[in-house]
Amino acid sequence: MSDRKHQSRFLFALLGVVALFATGCDSAGTSTEAAGGGGGDCSMFEGETVKLVVPYSPGGGYDAYARMVAPHLAKELGGKVVIENQDGAGGLLAINNLMAAEPDGTRLAIMNGVGVAGGALADAEGVRFDLQDLSMIGRVAEQKPVFVVGGGTDYKSVEDVQAGKGFRFASTGPGAADFVNAQMLIQILGIDGRVVTGFDGSDESELAVVRGDVDGQTGDLDSRIDAIEAGDQRPMLVIDAERAKELPDVPAIAELDLDQQEQELTKSLIDLSAFGRPIVGPPGLPEDRLSCLRKALQSAVESPKLLAEADKQQRPLTWLSGDELDDRVKRLADAPAEFKRGLKDAYEQK
Repeated sequence: MSDRKHQSRFLFALLGVVALFATGCDSAGTSTEAAGGGGGDCSMFEGETVKLVVPYSPGGGYDAYARMVAPHLAKELGGKVVIENQDGAGGLLAINNLMAAEPDGTRLAIMNGVGVAGGALADAEGVRFDLQDLSMIGRVAEQKPVFVVGGGTDYKSVEDVQAGKGFRFASTGPGAADFVNAQMLIQILGIDGRVVTGFDGSDESELAVVRGDVDGQTGDLDSRIDAIEAGDQRPMLVIDAERAKELPDVPAIAELDLDQQEQELTKSLIDLSAFGRPIVGPPGLPEDRLSCLRKALQSAVESPKLLAEADKQQRPLTWLSGDELDDRVKRLADAPAEFKRGLKDAYEQK
């Protein structure tokens, strides 16, 4: 073989190695481009400052998640990620303002998935956007909802609740996730009950359940698990397609004996619940920037260092890609009319 052919083969091999390192490899040898579901050059963010808006005041769960993820996302982007708190309208203000942001990826927001997505689907007062207009970057944490009753009640199963009369759910108010989930459970399971509002926050509503002032509530599993393990609350149902690993003996709503209409409503409720805590961008993000942000956020959320930090803070990370969130948006757009009416009722009640 001639020296020229040897040189050509060496050159092509060298270029292949350079290309491999340019895409980046994870510890398993998989390129981050493939793992990110789209790849793309992130050089447009090098040296840039990205504002990550938290739609609530400092100190809450959304704020904690955003501040935990921000430095790792900044590292992936090669720039800075700063937190901006923008409280107002139950989390809607920040998302409404995001709609007018420059579509260059330098302004993002962590979103209350159930509350904001439900409000958009219900065409609730104060919502100035369509859910499908948002650029879905990815979900950083799920909010697996669980239906619980007070540990001192006579309710031992969800069938007991269905057979009872005048069941009282606690909620912080119309449009909140605990209100939406309670209203939909009443509708899907035929519960003779109502939602009691007026609590200042989840701590106050949880205390009302424990004291027996109300019968039960819905809430995130990670927020309820301590009360469940202490025996102060008894889990009835996980609002998901599968049982929670933390509660292997508690049924998932999807496994109940439901008729066809109830099954369709349940699927839509599970799709809504799956939004959890997503990070979103304004409409019209160019494909290269959207692809880069999705890849960078996934790499950040799945990094061992951040996972260890999340475990230490007891704030679990559960990634869901922007493509998967887009699929749920499409499915919810085709949700049964009864589901959308139920959401509308949940946002309009006073």
